[in-house]
Amino acid sequence: MPRFTRPIIVVSKCLGFAPCRYDGQMVSCSFVGYMEKFVDFIDVCPECEVGLGIPRRPIRIVLDGKKRLIQPATGIDITLEMERFTESYLEDLDDFDGFILKSGSPSCGIGTTKAYTDAGSNEWSHKQENGFFADAIVREYPHLPRVDDEQLNDVVIRDHFLTKVFSLSSFREAASSVSIRSLIEYHARNKFLFMVCDKHLMVLMGNVVANREGLPAEEVFAAYLNMLLKILSKPAETGSTINAMMHTFGYLSRYLDARDKFIFLQELQGYREDSSVLSGLKEKLMSWALHFNVEYISEQTFLCPYPRELIYGNQNLNFR
Repeated sequence: MPRFTRPIIVVSKCLGFAPCRYDGQMVSCSFVGYMEKFVDFIDVCPECEVGLGIPRRPIRIVLDGKKRLIQPATGIDITLEMERFTESYLEDLDDFDGFILKSGSPSCGIGTTKAYTDAGSNEWSHKQENGFFADAIVREYPHLPRVDDEQLNDVVIRDHFLTKVFSLSSFREAASSVSIRSLIEYHARNKFLFMVCDKHLMVLMGNVVANREGLPAEEVFAAYLNMLLKILSKPAETGSTINAMMHTFGYLSRYLDARDKFIFLQELQGYREDSSVLSGLKEKLMSWALHFNVEYISEQTFLCPYPRELIYGNQNLNFR
């Protein structure tokens, strides 16, 4: 089975780490709590960091010629303080692989925050914005994975997010050695996963790994990382997923009898109508790879891109 490194994720502090919302409450996000066994979190509350207390009067985004952050009850404009904090905070961050932020927050919302045309009106503009902290993240790290607590309830979005952060975490480990061999091994383990995302870009990444120009390892890793961020930003499509499944199946079919082959191919056809069968198909391929000791396939992250407990061990959790 694949070995997983621990991703480092920046997370809104109110999502189970401290009662720091404007009303002094904490938000229940079961999946964030469940992830603590497998990831390292860096929690932050931008609103507390700029000096707003707990509890505090609510703040809001106001669009009146420019985007501002206002506390209506006091009339205080904290736009500049929030921008300064955000810039300083992100500059001081070292290694990290993604973000989980609070939906609807004036600081952390990702395209879900209500914007108002007037600081004192209860009527919002029917335009949803990024919060100020989230805005800077989108601008400075456009290719890094990010979700909010509500999006974690969507199985497809959650799977894509987890796949990306664990892939990036594994790359950080490979890059720490500055060894081309570790990069070769990383690319080999992820070949079928990258095939699902973009086969053409996967080939280009392989050319970078080959390093025919004899470039310094640091340059090779930097070029590879740029491509990695691009390929992981692309969601998998049904056709490319089936293609990767067939490639995987091809390595194992020699060990299977006619009945097992027939059943698998029938189930794979069913995936076109029902994407929920995919995890079962991957599980079957992995079990064959382990049983027949096909190491190249059992190490493919395509079959298990993040810990199995995060796929199967949370079925009874209420992610609301």
